Amino acid sequence: MRSLRCFLLFLFLFQGAFAAAGKIWSRTEMVEMAGYGEQKLSSVIITGSLLCDTSRPHLPSIAIPGATVAIKCHTGYKRRSKWIKAVTDDLGEFEIDLPSQLHAIPDMENTCVVKPVHVPKLYRCNHRSTNAHKRIKLVSSNNGFRVYTSGKIKLQGQSSRS
Repeated sequence: MRSLRCFLLFLFLFQGAFAAAGKIWSRTEMVEMAGYGEQKLSSVIITGSLLCDTSRPHLPSIAIPGATVAIKCHTGYKRRSKWIKAVTDDLGEFEIDLPSQLHAIPDMENTCVVKPVHVPKLYRCNHRSTNAHKRIKLVSSNNGFRVYTSGKIKLQGQSSRS
């Protein structure tokens, strides 16, 4: 917001200089030239799935719908981004669209981790005792659109007490 105010002040003070160049640009054109336009220049999507491992060979891992997962990235020395959260769908899959201020993080695969934050009690999977932090891996990159995945995050099922 502050940078937009500075830009508008710049526009107001130097409006005569732009007019002298032979063309008067509209506010929309000036904002686009400064890089503050409506069009997204890049997108970074993080995908993955959350499963509850039953630890029984004859039973497959089950998807955990309604769970909350989050991603955090190191953005500099002793600075981290805030946790960015998403909720898993009916198949236990999630998708996180990173905010644009995180798109330029170098070596994103080694600076960002995904972890489960909340698992519905119905699934009896323990997301606190296991180290469920998972790094991401680049899957696709094309025309400013990057997709990373954390793959399958498997949580240990809690044993039922008799």
